[in-house]
Amino acid sequence: MAERTTRRALLLAAAGALPLLTAVPAAAAPVPSGEDVDAARRAADDAAARVAALQAELTARQAELEAAHVRVSVAVEDHAEAEAVLRQRAAEAASASEAAAAAGTSLARARLALGRFASRSYRSSAGDLGPLASLLAARSPQDLAERTATLAHVTGSRDEAVTAADEAHRRAEDARAAADAAAAAQQRATAAAAEARAAAEAAATEAQALVAATRARTEELIAELARLRSTSVELERERQAGLAAEEEARREAAVRSEVGAAGTAGAAPAPAAGPTPGADTAVAWALGQLGDPYLWGGDGPDAFDCSGLTLRAWEAAGVRLPHSSRLQYSGQAKVPLAQLRAGDLVFYATDTSDPSTVHHVGMVVSPGRMVEAPHTGAVVRTASIYRSGLLPHGTRPA
Repeated sequence: MAERTTRRALLLAAAGALPLLTAVPAAAAPVPSGEDVDAARRAADDAAARVAALQAELTARQAELEAAHVRVSVAVEDHAEAEAVLRQRAAEAASASEAAAAAGTSLARARLALGRFASRSYRSSAGDLGPLASLLAARSPQDLAERTATLAHVTGSRDEAVTAADEAHRRAEDARAAADAAAAAQQRATAAAAEARAAAEAAATEAQALVAATRARTEELIAELARLRSTSVELERERQAGLAAEEEARREAAVRSEVGAAGTAGAAPAPAAGPTPGADTAVAWALGQLGDPYLWGGDGPDAFDCSGLTLRAWEAAGVRLPHSSRLQYSGQAKVPLAQLRAGDLVFYATDTSDPSTVHHVGMVVSPGRMVEAPHTGAVVRTASIYRSGLLPHGTRPA
């Protein structure tokens, strides 16, 4: 460019248009020193390290929140199971009390009969030698035989009355002991249910506080990430959502692979029974609750926990289920994951080899998808069934 300018200036000067000009080369940019380069590199490294730290904190907070949701789910299930046990113990106590009352009535009747025998015996023996005098007063062999037979009958009846009274007394004592034991078991179940409820409430309160704190801190972290990356908060939110979706897809693939390998390694599952009549009704009812808030212990009409949603859905189809994911698992026919149909229930546990650790249930609505009431702070939604803790069998309510 400088050469072209110089040539043009010479031509114009030769034509007399302007005086001869000498082209001045542009000033060269200063070359950065080694210190400048090092400082810039350190700044870039610091920014990258800060971004990585912020991203790690976001990931850790999300994992902490998920762990808190599981703790709440376990505590809620412990409470549901304790309430179910309490209802059973209360029924047993009522039945035992009724049995004790009936045994007491039988004992009173036996004692009354025995008292009548004693009274007759006293009257018949007053002023004479009693049974012996009756035999001595016989006037003929035939009269003696009749008096002997009568005495034997009376004596036998008296012995039967004594035996009946003793047996009634034993039964009454056993029934009362059973009633006392049932009442004590009911008291223990009441205390256990109250303790489980307190634990569930504490876990739910902790989770709610953690949800609020995590939401606020997440917004701070996203804003700082946007500044460091020179993007907008909106774009950074989208980026985080994309990362979360990728992580969810990775986990889903891992669970699919795990349950698939488990099914291949085990014995061939027995064919499951056909779909329960009313399964479509149950699914439609559950899907009708989409968007309703999660509420631990809730079974409608406008808020649900996991087993509360499934029990009401199947109740709409005429099938009764307990308000407990563990009992919904243990009390129904098992279905391999590969044979699940709409309306079947899928379960999640902290230890997939131990059904007593079941803490969550969802209802299958289509292959690989379920409707669920997930956790505190969420709403009834549809989601993939392939999640950590998935048991290798579901159930088919009937």
